[in-house]
Parts: sequence; structure tokens; C-alpha cells
Amino acid sequence: MMPSLLLWLALGLAPTADAEEVRGQIDWQGHPAMHLPWRIYGKGLTERTPKLSYKHAFRQTMHAPYVEASGVRILLTAAMAAEKARSAAQARDLILQQLRYVEAFVETHPDRFALARTPAQARDILATTDKIVVIHSIEGGRMLLSGPEDAAFWADQGVALVTLIHLVDDELGGAAINPEWTGPLINREAVRKRRRGQDRGLTQRGRDAIVELDRAGILVDLSHMSPQSLDETLVLTAEHGIAPVLTHAKLDRIQDSERGLSDAQVVEIYRQGGVVNTPLSGTALEALDAAVPAPADRCPGSIDDFRWHHEQLRAIQDEHLVELFGVSDRSALTDAQRTALAVGWSSDWNGGIGHTRPRYGRAGCLPRRELPDDTMEIDRYGLAHPGLLPQQWVRLEQAGFDLDPMLRSAERFLQLWEQAGR
Repeated sequence: MMPSLLLWLALGLAPTADAEEVRGQIDWQGHPAMHLPWRIYGKGLTERTPKLSYKHAFRQTMHAPYVEASGVRILLTAAMAAEKARSAAQARDLILQQLRYVEAFVETHPDRFALARTPAQARDILATTDKIVVIHSIEGGRMLLSGPEDAAFWADQGVALVTLIHLVDDELGGAAINPEWTGPLINREAVRKRRRGQDRGLTQRGRDAIVELDRAGILVDLSHMSPQSLDETLVLTAEHGIAPVLTHAKLDRIQDSERGLSDAQVVEIYRQGGVVNTPLSGTALEALDAAVPAPADRCPGSIDDFRWHHEQLRAIQDEHLVELFGVSDRSALTDAQRTALAVGWSSDWNGGIGHTRPRYGRAGCLPRRELPDDTMEIDRYGLAHPGLLPQQWVRLEQAGFDLDPMLRSAERFLQLWEQAGR
């Protein structure tokens, strides 16, 4: 029989004495319907079981059996139209197509999945069933947020979170230039602005949209913002009492790029009652001019880079506990304060990226002959699909990684969703 802790992990749960708080894994962003705006991704949430490979940048990996086996209790399914749409009408239509696709899938599989349009619905499903709670989100507000009526419209569709800015500068503000070679190619306007020293912050429409979304009860995700846009947003959220959320952020102390959060930004986000989550993909978290020493046993692009980012994020929190909560040691935190310091992740399955490579074999850093006696698929293939997530949590725990802040992330999401619009 599987040991009790491993069973909890496989289910995405952890033991808790407080039955009212959710303890479990949340995926802050996946894209099961990316094939609708971009046909190259193939089909969406089907019953297929494709080839095991962490190299799946343009291949669907969110197949139903794998998602069901992921142990995730809350899944935010992000619709996207930002780089595809050429008009506001087309952008809205593309998003609605993706929302309806997800809803139809849930209706076809009511024994395994349930859609929640409110925090209360999500809590009820989590408390009374073992189903995966599916919640709508949108990545990229381009051409979707022309006024308060649009924010209200998306709230009526059950959208809980909107990533305001995506890969290109738009009418809402400046986007971060991704460090890969594709970043400057995709966001050429930002490259020109940066070279000329021009403004790359929020526009007035972007400022208004943040307030409108919050008033409509929708969380605003600050991922992908240019450094200037992010700094300006944190001033705005402080003024309006809006909790800042980042679903897939990186740290500039490890990855020195426009996507990297400074220590000061991390502290300010938590000071305002927000939350920082990282990408799940080890390859997306690879180091770039890191300012902190890498772990001695690190295998770049593997599970080690996910662990490194999370441990450094917690280190930043620990360095500023007095400022945040008036205590100098994490052991002095209350349970509520520990939840306020939750650190989660977003998979970005089908977001155009590959995922964590294995630690062993040709694609890894160690020879296959050194595979552990309890070898699992993640050791040989990397994070090839959602169904291997329980194996990742087991490997992290065996390495001494504290899973508690991650298992508090689902509760923190629900709390912040409940606070939006108040």
C-alpha cells in the first residue's frame, strides 16, 4: 500500500487539521483550448495518450486521463486571443469559443470535473467531491477591455482571473521582452522603445482596466508586464487596495531579464496581500546571469530549477518577515500568515513551451546507469504530461523541499478571488 503522505500527494492534498481551509495543488494557468485559435496545437481535452516527451511546445498535452491523474484540485483554464485577433469582435469571439469548449468538456465528464463560476461554488465542490474544479481565466486583455462593461461581461462568463498584458505592447501597456530569441522578434515595438528610452509603462486604459476588473470581482494577473508597467501597477494596486497576483513569474536573482521580479517587487506584492507563483517548466526557469549561487547538484532545465526558484522566493520572504509580519522567524508565523505567504505554480501546458527535462539519460545531466532504484517516469522522460506531477512532488519532498507553501496556494487563490470586488 502507498504510504499515507504519498497518497495525499498523488491526490494533490496534504493532511490538515482545519477542514475549512483547502489544502491541495492548484494549476494557476493551463491552455486546454489553444487549438481553437491556433490549429497547430492539435485537439484539446481528449482521451488520447500521446508520446512521452517533455518537448511538446506545439503539441497538446492536456489530455483528460493525464489531467485527471495530475492530482490538481483547482485548474484555471486560460483562454487566449491576444496575438491572434485582429479586432475586438474577433477577440471576444475567440475567447468565448474557448470558454464554451471547456464548458462542454466538463458537461461531458461530470463524474471527474466540475466548473465553478464563483468562489463559493469552488469551495462547495472541493468540500463535497473529489472532482477537479475547473475555473475560467484569460491570458492577455488586448482588445477585450475597452470599458467597465467588458469587465462585467467577463465576470458574467465566470472568468476569475485576467492576465492584463501578454507578449506584445498594446493599448493596455508595455509587455516584458522575453529573454529567448523569440522575445525581441515577437515584441519588436518594445525593442524599439527600449532602444530609444521611450515610455513602456501602463496606458490610461490599462490603469482603468485594472480597477474595472477588480470591481467586477476578477483577479488581475501582472505576469508578462514590462518592469515599468509592473512598478506602475504596484503603485496603482496599493492606492486601490487591489491584491497583486502573478501566475507565472521568475526571479531576476536567477533569471536576469525583463520577466524577472526584483526582490523589492516580490516583497511589495506580498506586503499588499498578493501572491507570486512560478512557471512549472524547468526549462522556462533556466538561469540567466544569476546573482545567487546555483545548488551544487543542479541539473539545468530539470526539476532542480523549479526547486531553486521556489527556495529563493521563500528566502526573499524570510529576509523580510519583520517588514511583512513583524516576526524574524517563519516558525513564529500564524497559520493565516503562512497561507498569506503561499507560493504556487502555473503549468502553461500548451502555452507554446516545453517543460522540465529529465535528470538522467541523454536529455539529462546524469547517465542512465545512475537511475535510482525507485525509478519513475519523470526521472527518464522529464515532466512529459500532467499525469507525472505527483511524481515531481515526491521527488521534491525526498530532496528536502517543503511542500506546505505550495499546498496553501489553492486556499490563497480562493481567498483572493473572494476579496476581489469588495
